[in-house]
Amino acid sequence: MASIWLARLDTYNSTSSQVEAVYFSSAGFVTGTTNLPPGGAAHTCYEPRIQNPATIRRDAFQAGQTFGKSQVGYGALELTNTDGGLDYLADRGMGGRALTIVLGTVSPGSAPVWTTVLTGTVEQPDISWGKVSLRLRDRLAELDKHACQTTYAGNNSLPNGLEGVAGDIKGQRKPRLYGTVYNIDVPQVNTSRLIYQVSETAINTVSAVYDRGSALTKGADYTSQTDMETTAPAAGNFRVWPAGGYFRLGSSPTGQITCDAVQGAAAANRTAAQVLKQLALDAGISSGDITSADVTALDTANSAELGVWLREESFIDAMDQVANSVGAYYGFDRLGKLRMARMEAPSGTPAATLTEFEVISIERAASSDVGRGVPAWKYTLGYKQFYITQDSDIAGAVTADRRTELKRKERTVEATDSSIKTKHLLASDMDGSTYLIDATAAQTECTRRLNLYKAERSMYTVKAGLDSTSLTAIELGAVVRLKIARFGMSAGKDFRVIGYTADYRLQILDLTLWG
Repeated sequence: MASIWLARLDTYNSTSSQVEAVYFSSAGFVTGTTNLPPGGAAHTCYEPRIQNPATIRRDAFQAGQTFGKSQVGYGALELTNTDGGLDYLADRGMGGRALTIVLGTVSPGSAPVWTTVLTGTVEQPDISWGKVSLRLRDRLAELDKHACQTTYAGNNSLPNGLEGVAGDIKGQRKPRLYGTVYNIDVPQVNTSRLIYQVSETAINTVSAVYDRGSALTKGADYTSQTDMETTAPAAGNFRVWPAGGYFRLGSSPTGQITCDAVQGAAAANRTAAQVLKQLALDAGISSGDITSADVTALDTANSAELGVWLREESFIDAMDQVANSVGAYYGFDRLGKLRMARMEAPSGTPAATLTEFEVISIERAASSDVGRGVPAWKYTLGYKQFYITQDSDIAGAVTADRRTELKRKERTVEATDSSIKTKHLLASDMDGSTYLIDATAAQTECTRRLNLYKAERSMYTVKAGLDSTSLTAIELGAVVRLKIARFGMSAGKDFRVIGYTADYRLQILDLTLWG
């Protein structure tokens, strides 16, 4: 049985002004008309250029952590260029272009069996005398861009217009709303008509507007932009145009204007899974590349309502905030499909069992979580974020309770288990912030996290040699069983994969395991 590696890379040819694919292989290959490799076309020549098909690193979170910011996967594809035949790539536009790497397993007398091992994007190449190195990034890099792309033109001809003027909001990014949020300080887009914009996309409603913390009276919704621009609310009132994402005041404010707002037709549209999905769609990820089963599973795991309001954040920042709200992670698998799941203790059928035959080396690793992996006795969790806090210039009619609430960035709940300190004198006190909006939902999540982190957990780095089937079966979040005569694992112990480096040429995985 032999193996052959194929790579298909999109490039931009400025001479022809066309996107053109180039094809490479490890041993030279020409397709026929049937049994085509993924991404291949009939009668296509794959130049024998591949020295190293790829090494790529992926982590669920930043290294050594089980929550927090996501990490863009990276790696390299190396091509031989001793004859200078690839020098032309220096003039091609390749940054952000698609790359597919395929493994073909060939048995005597049989057609190749193709397995896609990587779908990602590339940066510009490093071209030397004898080699071309293509730096790879997984598709998470496609989310690393501003979520709010549109800016205000600043060209109002007052009293008309919804774009501000040169002296106020010109050039500022138009906000976007996902879910339910509280006390946001929205931009005023028309100073003559007292119109404010909550989101550049349609919303469900603005549930409350406050002037110096004092609630205004809500009037009937507008039915159109014309209706909003031509009909002022009554004094002391506000009215909303949901389809445009705006509201209008009926009288000049006396101070800071803030509001509570809702996007999404129903609470079921405002869960972490649904907001993650919508953010990905808005970032340009096609619906077919979002794993629907994962969206459903995360909704089942946590169906609580949340929300995020964006002005300057990237899509990846926003998705981090949303995923962390329910203890989840997300990322693209080797096929370029967006995956998401809640971080749980390892359970279920392992994707692979690693024994002394597969394990090349194993080391216990220190966690980068709070407490360095020492069990937690207490967890404090924030919820119901206020986007702006107010501790001065508050209207006299505002109650004492509301004044206190306006000073706080978030509300908090906690869960404790003092018995953990009996064995672990340095038991950790963990905390986190969420965009959940309900105290009961926050308490449920807080208790779940304490139960997850009060147990004794271990982290290991494992280097393992695997066949191609096992190599491509292990993804982030997969469960792997270690069955070795060390560290009390002779009967087998399950771990969750939170990071790995795949060397597809040597068929070696460097795994970070937690459990």
